[in-house]
Amino acid sequence: MYLFFVFAYNYYFCQKHDNMEEKGIISGTIQGSFASVATAFIMESLQHMIPWLIVSFVVIMADLAFGVRKSLLMGETVRFSRAIRATMGKITTYFAFVCAVCMINVASGKGWDIDVYACLLVSFIELCSIIGNILKPKGIKIDMLGAARVFVKKAVDVNDEEVKCILKEDKEVNNGKRE
Repeated sequence: MYLFFVFAYNYYFCQKHDNMEEKGIISGTIQGSFASVATAFIMESLQHMIPWLIVSFVVIMADLAFGVRKSLLMGETVRFSRAIRATMGKITTYFAFVCAVCMINVASGKGWDIDVYACLLVSFIELCSIIGNILKPKGIKIDMLGAARVFVKKAVDVNDEEVKCILKEDKEVNNGKRE
């Protein structure tokens, strides 16, 4: 809030005075104050996000290792370039996501802990991939939608009759009359 008042006062002051030297001093003050505030924000954000970036990196590397293991067990050709390209894509996506969430958390005063939930989301996504890579060579496939249904059913404690009242089959769609 202080920075806003500095900008507003300096803008008003520059409008009233035509002296170029005074305008240069005021402009330098504005730039210097903004640079110091931005630097402090970036430093605090970086300090806050480093542990989450390390956790994200570890789970991504574990997924790479189990993906290579799965391919070797299934007799597939492991191409180094393809594995690294996919891993670099994940690193870029997840790091950008974690950095953005950590900056939002710092900007909001660290009251929401959304960085924890974001890192847990990244870890969950990679854990599902790791489990799939472990089970696929054994011929087991996980139905994530079915698992989500069971989880929601257990969490909400809904019986089958109540669900049937909510969800009804649309016979026109199933018969091909509507698309």
